[in-house]
Amino acid sequence: MKRWFSGIQKHIIIWGVLLVYLFSANQLYVQYILKNGKPFSTAIDLPAQTNGVTYRLSDFVQPLRYEGQDLVELKGYAFNAANPTAENKITIILSSADQKLAFQTRPDPFPNMIESYPNYTKGMDHAEFSLLLSKNALKPGTYKIGILLEDSRGASRAYVLTGSSIRKTPNIISYIPGSY
Repeated sequence: MKRWFSGIQKHIIIWGVLLVYLFSANQLYVQYILKNGKPFSTAIDLPAQTNGVTYRLSDFVQPLRYEGQDLVELKGYAFNAANPTAENKITIILSSADQKLAFQTRPDPFPNMIESYPNYTKGMDHAEFSLLLSKNALKPGTYKIGILLEDSRGASRAYVLTGSSIRKTPNIISYIPGSY
């Protein structure tokens, strides 16, 4: 009888470890291994929506392999119309029903994107950005896309919801463009 119980005890321990792994593996991967495409904050204080933010997002997300990680990339530009040549820190805010996630962008020129803006002048190229997203960093659901602009001194902040959204299913990130 004791032998039978010790055999079952091993199986119970193995199954317990396996269940803990299944429920925590993705969270551990995002927190400790994933370097790009994850939010830098889940608690961000947003200002009220601001008029005067000019933006454009590309019409699609594209798969990208960056630093050994499979990500999707969304490109665009954003600037404050009152001062289009001012250099701003651009943060993308993805908002769902139960959370707000803040993602850093990186400067990345996109051929002919900012030049398509009717009032384009030299010095506006810094407004172009690239957002990298990992499918592991998002829970399934639909996320509204917002853009937060902060000047280099942190004195002024502007926020706008774009009307576009990101939909995450268990295996796919898709982009739903809004109207401009």
